[in-house]
Amino acid sequence: MQIVKGLGVVFAVLFLSVSCNSKSENKTESSNGSDIPESADLNQKEIFDKASKAICLWPKVGLRNKPGRKDTKYLTTIYFGETVEYLNEKEKTEDHKEYLKVRLSDGSEGWVYEYLFTLGGELAIIDKEIELYKRPDIMTFEGNKLEPMDMVVILQDDEQDDWHQIASMKREKKGWIQGDISALQDEINVKLGILYWRAMEESSERKYDLLENILTNPNFKESKLIDYVNKALYENEDGGEAFYIEELDSFENLSSNKLGIKTDLANVRNEPNVNGEILFQVEKGDICHIIAQGESLEKMNGVTDRWYKVNLNGQEGWIFGYYTTKRRE
Repeated sequence: MQIVKGLGVVFAVLFLSVSCNSKSENKTESSNGSDIPESADLNQKEIFDKASKAICLWPKVGLRNKPGRKDTKYLTTIYFGETVEYLNEKEKTEDHKEYLKVRLSDGSEGWVYEYLFTLGGELAIIDKEIELYKRPDIMTFEGNKLEPMDMVVILQDDEQDDWHQIASMKREKKGWIQGDISALQDEINVKLGILYWRAMEESSERKYDLLENILTNPNFKESKLIDYVNKALYENEDGGEAFYIEELDSFENLSSNKLGIKTDLANVRNEPNVNGEILFQVEKGDICHIIAQGESLEKMNGVTDRWYKVNLNGQEGWIFGYYTTKRRE
């Protein structure tokens, strides 16, 4: 009996010893970071990602080899909406401006003016009008609003009674919005918005080309924002009616929101297909204002081209691009 009790004590001591060693080893592993719970890893990574991200708010920003502009070397251009990695280095120049050291997606490193970027935040594009407040307080509304197609960075990660802090392109609008922010943050719509605003900052001719590229990009076909791109491309810039006739001896310098008729006579139909009802005809030399364009290329009479909805002296309909200055070469 005593022998049994003695063996029990020995086994108990051995068990405690193994248990303590196991806890010690687990504690050591945990302190080395190799046994941190997966959820903790994700949280730490999320915090790191947010802190190390910077988003460009200006149409074009120069990346330089050192802080400031004096005696510096231009390296490359960063464009509006581009996200770069903040390398946790800041430096103030003689003119008291603060610069950030960043890394681009291609690995390039350099310095940028801090005011032209936001640290952290998420890009979003607004799809309907929403009130903008000076502070997270309903008494601070001063009549400012966000409009459809405004591109913003949502700065406030933690909600304050359902308030969100934002800054728009070039910081022209900044403040707080409340409740449902009516913002589209999925990748397709955000990228459409970035391309839209890059286009809107260009010259008229270049702007039209870039907007047309958005309309013809199949990835944006289902976006609810595509109508705003179409409107920006084809609306009359002088704010008048959406059509006019321009008397020109030739089609030289014809803007991208107009097309000229190159064939002797062409049919304009009620639908963008060869079976559509003929509404009226246009003649060689006529210049039409473009209202919209077909979503895809179509084949007619052995040639492939796009249909365009046009307006000529108040009459509207669809014409096949092959008969116009929009003919695909």
